[in-house]
Amino acid sequence: MFINRIIRWFNGWPDLLKFLVLIAVTVYATYYAPAPVAVAWYAVMAVAYFFSTNEALWLALFLATADGFASYFGMYEVTLTVLPGLPAVEISQIYIILTVIKAAAKKLKPVLFYNKYLQILLIFMIFNVLWGQLMGLSGGLNVYFRVIKGIIPMMLFYSIPRLFVSREMYEKFFRLVFIIVLASFAAQLFTLLTGMSPMEAGGIVPQEVEEESNDFRVFYGPASALAGLFGALYFLSTGRNNPRDRIIPVMVVFAAYAMAIISATRGWIISFTFIIVLTLLFSGTLRTRRGIYIVVAIVPLSLWFLSLPVISDQISFARERLQKIEAISEGDITAGGTLMRLDYRSQRTLGGWSENPLFGWGPSDKGYDYDDGHVGNQSLLATSGIVGFVLLNGFLVWFIYMMVSLYSRTPRMVRERGTLLVFVFFLAGWFIIHSTSGQQFNYSGFPGNIITQSVFFSFGAMQYQRIKAIIIHGKKVRKGSPA
Repeated sequence: MFINRIIRWFNGWPDLLKFLVLIAVTVYATYYAPAPVAVAWYAVMAVAYFFSTNEALWLALFLATADGFASYFGMYEVTLTVLPGLPAVEISQIYIILTVIKAAAKKLKPVLFYNKYLQILLIFMIFNVLWGQLMGLSGGLNVYFRVIKGIIPMMLFYSIPRLFVSREMYEKFFRLVFIIVLASFAAQLFTLLTGMSPMEAGGIVPQEVEEESNDFRVFYGPASALAGLFGALYFLSTGRNNPRDRIIPVMVVFAAYAMAIISATRGWIISFTFIIVLTLLFSGTLRTRRGIYIVVAIVPLSLWFLSLPVISDQISFARERLQKIEAISEGDITAGGTLMRLDYRSQRTLGGWSENPLFGWGPSDKGYDYDDGHVGNQSLLATSGIVGFVLLNGFLVWFIYMMVSLYSRTPRMVRERGTLLVFVFFLAGWFIIHSTSGQQFNYSGFPGNIITQSVFFSFGAMQYQRIKAIIIHGKKVRKGSPA
């Protein structure tokens, strides 16, 4: 009875307050409390999620544990030892398994326009695992455990569309991710200005003593930054008139872009520039009054940003790194020695692919040896071959084609028509990151990355069906049929 009262009391809180309290308790349990307390809290989190109906809250929380929150958490940080002798399991992996159980119990069949293609990718993923065994995978149970852990996150492509059954649920999720992005941006600024991360300042890890260098490359929560940037641009393109639906998204766009620039990560800078510029120009986001609001919000932030000498110096460093890309046009594919991925890494991975070009090496000894996340397309070729490469990239192209096709058929009077282009530009920009900075798309992945991808594609399918229904309804009304 007492526990039920506590649960009802907690459920009455706003989602933002719940999220921050859960984050704070998880930080304490993970970094300050004894190990048994941490294990007990993780078990409480799993059980509480299983009996909760607030999917957006828990998805945002487990994204934060998997991808990081203001320098806390991240890969291999929030873990449980399930079986002795085997590597620890991230709590986010357990969460994913629970989502599958909950989704299966609902027995819903969401309408996904890409469902048949997704089934083809699933078949190839299973084949790829079996193929890897044939190619040779040595080691004990821990090696096979690694294969399983890489596949478990892909289950989200099944569970998310069945658990997130309304647009409002996705929007609640994005609003919580906005907090993660803003917190990560604040942590990045703190690290740049003080020379220590929040975790170092909190005494959790010893401060690293480094030589004087301009090479500041910190980027907290990259998967959350992607999800937040997409969510912010989506909100700005919906044509809503409430200022509250614009101010925070504008801040998130600024924060995500600033994080990419401050980290001097060229692929992310190019990608975010591409996404933001095309979205603002072509999705209808820059309507007259809304454009004024965006300018009024961004100009003061930019001026304040540039007024800080440390930040100004870091932006100059980022600009210098971007300018070195010009060396590629002059024949230096390493861009002055700063793009080894286009030389050594790429050639090594492509060499591995050439030894087994049709299906690649899969999750085998050679597959893991040639797998290099710094070169996304080349690594995809090495691990899944030309067949897997064409299938996966074909899915991305087909998704864009379907969105563009629906956009071209949607009347201009449909207010959310521009959101379709947000999906198109964002996925194209995302592929730039995949091709230049680090692998994003594969037949396995880490929980943080796959959470972002599964939300993006399932929400895209929902928005596709929603706008398609609006078009059909409009045709019926024009013909005089009952609505």
